[in-house]
Amino acid sequence: MNEKLWLILAVLLGAVALVLLAPARPEPPVEVATADEELVAAGRFVLDHDGARWLDETYSLLRAEDGNYLLVSKATLTLSGQKIALADQTLYTTEYRPLSYQMAAETAAGAQVISAQEAGGEFTMEVRVGTARQSVEGTWDESLFLLDNNLIAHYAILFRAIEEGLVAQTFSAAVPQALARIPGRWDEPTAIRFRSGDATYEGEATTVRVGDTVIDLVSYGGRLVGLVGRTQGTVAYDPSLLPDGLSVETAVIERPTSQAREREISFQSEDVRLVGTLTLPPPQTPARCALLFVAGSGPVDRDGNAAGLKMDAYRQLAASLAEAGVVSLRYDKRGVGESSGDAATASRSDLLADVRAAWKALKAAPEASGLPCFALGHSEGTYLVEDLAVGDAGVAGLVLLCGTPRSLADVTRWQVETLLRQQGATDAQVAAALEQEDEYIAFVKSSRGQWSDYTSDDLLREMPWLGAAGAEQMRASALGLAWLREHYNADPASVLARVACPVLVLSAEKDVQVPPGDGQAVADVLAASGNEEVEVVFLSDLNHLLRHQPEEPNIAYRHLDEPVDPRVAEVIARWIRERFGA
Repeated sequence: MNEKLWLILAVLLGAVALVLLAPARPEPPVEVATADEELVAAGRFVLDHDGARWLDETYSLLRAEDGNYLLVSKATLTLSGQKIALADQTLYTTEYRPLSYQMAAETAAGAQVISAQEAGGEFTMEVRVGTARQSVEGTWDESLFLLDNNLIAHYAILFRAIEEGLVAQTFSAAVPQALARIPGRWDEPTAIRFRSGDATYEGEATTVRVGDTVIDLVSYGGRLVGLVGRTQGTVAYDPSLLPDGLSVETAVIERPTSQAREREISFQSEDVRLVGTLTLPPPQTPARCALLFVAGSGPVDRDGNAAGLKMDAYRQLAASLAEAGVVSLRYDKRGVGESSGDAATASRSDLLADVRAAWKALKAAPEASGLPCFALGHSEGTYLVEDLAVGDAGVAGLVLLCGTPRSLADVTRWQVETLLRQQGATDAQVAAALEQEDEYIAFVKSSRGQWSDYTSDDLLREMPWLGAAGAEQMRASALGLAWLREHYNADPASVLARVACPVLVLSAEKDVQVPPGDGQAVADVLAASGNEEVEVVFLSDLNHLLRHQPEEPNIAYRHLDEPVDPRVAEVIARWIRERFGA
């Protein structure tokens, strides 16, 4: 339940439709130093993703007589065939602390300006689109470092600061386009081998982590020559130094080892072929029950991964539960991975049909023969497994991870308000944003067909505050209009009230996609309907993607380079043993 939130925030905050926390995609011209300025460094970076050129950026770093630095960058960003011109100026102290920043994006819909300014020990970030504006304030302190979402040059400055010993290993990254400060850190450089065409080089990689974005700064002879965005799957490099591109072997995240076995299966859901993985207990462990994984929202694969987001939670949980004697099935959603179909137009009804087809496939598997079968839903998946249990008396039990009795419309409204308040928005700003959100919800509920059935003008007549860029972004949403409409019009609480099987409800304290207290609300609905076999477990310092997160809740994904919190599998395995003797 997160992609819709980013869409709404991009519209309400007027942000450019750029990839959050990606190590950039821009293009540019080089500024010439004046008589009062010294040219310290200059360069060019291009950024590629799967063979496509996303960004071409040129930058120069100048030093004034007072010792302060001025970074000037110009870039061209290419997204979905649209070219966006970016121009950036950042003023730094002699220690590379940001004093001011302004980035202008020239889009087909007009100019958008993102800025930041230090004044009196405060650091204010602002996003402006036409007359609409949104800003947040925070403390300007020694830990602060500015990292633009979409410009590589800021990472070049970070590399200089690291080399000169002017930035602590743990720092606070100001990300103006997200109006957020996100915890960051860099690791000591390690020796690596990288290639450009047929040439091989021995260099170093300094790994930088901003939230859950992991970027390797690749250097050779003390000079930054490239960046590898592990999270986003991007590669940036200096084409004057590496004309044949850049290829680097990065470290593989260690995952818990398991003796579990796997085999792939496929099955039909109407005219769609779905492909999944059966995870089986180790040979020495008897199978005692079977489990169906139902994933959260968006185009995610059987492991829970999407483009630019490697969650891997379902694979890890399947392996851990196999050790407890659980046979499990997880599958690629329609239009994702090896499954056929169209993810962009899939409705809630389509996804529920797929869940029912997967349930039949699990029960028909020889390895699950004669075993009690239950279902596990995560986020949006909790809605779907509740429907499954109401319609199939053979469901022996449900596990609901990060679920809620609220409708998706109510959840996204809560998300908008929660994030704005985290960013320091005033009551008036929150009220204005929620008024727009209510207009959006009303439109979706009464809509027809898919986004493609509406023109930008159609959307602007219904929601004039969108602006042309916002309307186009809404039409290109990864979540289909039919999917949103059916969820917004659904009544999950009425479905929950009809669930009669045993239920384990697991809530995460640091969840910002679903209200953390809604786990108890789920249990209350079940209890009121007479279901006495309900257990609620509230895990402290757990986020929505099932990772341990000791710091404060934040919409930026956290700790995805770490394994799923072991408490999740432990709670589920213990509940299974108590309920099913596994």
